[in-house]
Amino acid sequence: MSKIRQEYHKIRVECDSLEWLYVPDVQYADYGNCRRCLQLIIPYRHKWKEDVRYPLVVYIPGSAWYRQEMYNSIPSYSKLAERGYVTAVVQYRESTIAKHPAQIEDINNAILFLLSKADEFHIDAGKIFIGGNSSGGHAALMTAMLKAHGKISGNYDIKGIIAQSAPTDLLMCAAEEIPDWLPADFQPVKDLLGVDDVLSNEEPARLASCAPYIAKEVEMPDILLLHGTNDEMVSVDQSRTLYNRLKEAGKSVTYYELDGAGHGGPVFWSGEILDVIDAFIKGVL
Repeated sequence: MSKIRQEYHKIRVECDSLEWLYVPDVQYADYGNCRRCLQLIIPYRHKWKEDVRYPLVVYIPGSAWYRQEMYNSIPSYSKLAERGYVTAVVQYRESTIAKHPAQIEDINNAILFLLSKADEFHIDAGKIFIGGNSSGGHAALMTAMLKAHGKISGNYDIKGIIAQSAPTDLLMCAAEEIPDWLPADFQPVKDLLGVDDVLSNEEPARLASCAPYIAKEVEMPDILLLHGTNDEMVSVDQSRTLYNRLKEAGKSVTYYELDGAGHGGPVFWSGEILDVIDAFIKGVL
């Protein structure tokens, strides 16, 4: 006979009442041949003042610049909203639809759309951060750097960049060996730039990389880099090299190397790393 257990408990739990609302597939652009949407996650309380505003984190999922998966990581992105950040996950035109810099144009268009809806989405327009993982991290870095050089229009400032496992030098990417578990025709940089051979067309790859936009005289947002030491898709040397270039140029940059971590994954959304991101944003503000 199984043991009978009958228990009554009364406990008082103290916790923050902050929750989040998920608003799927918010269209920000119609390019004729395709529509592009945002996945929007907004901090929410059952009782709050209607004029409350939160910092905005514009986040770009990685996809090797191909078609992005926009839904699988919603639980991860919601963790940012739980910490008090409006989180807008941006879908850009993939490289099979439009070549670089279309992805950067899309991110700018998404930010302009979000700012036009700042009241509705409870966004503090003066506190914009941009981030992403893998190719999304590259797009985030390039958007912020081109904005710093005045090559992107829009009356807004980017306060900080959060780049996870980001390719930052496309020539370095093209020279690296493809992992043996990927098909031989997997050539994302070539497809992004629309060239037959990247190493024979260095200039487009150079201009789509970070180095040309790092200069002592050009002000840049604060930058947070995160990269796994065992990343087989994007070498950790990409973030190491960028960190050194930024440091030499006197820029504000923080680099966390995740010992033993691979390319993306749950570790980048762990409580410890979320604490790092949260502290970075609060430190900038």
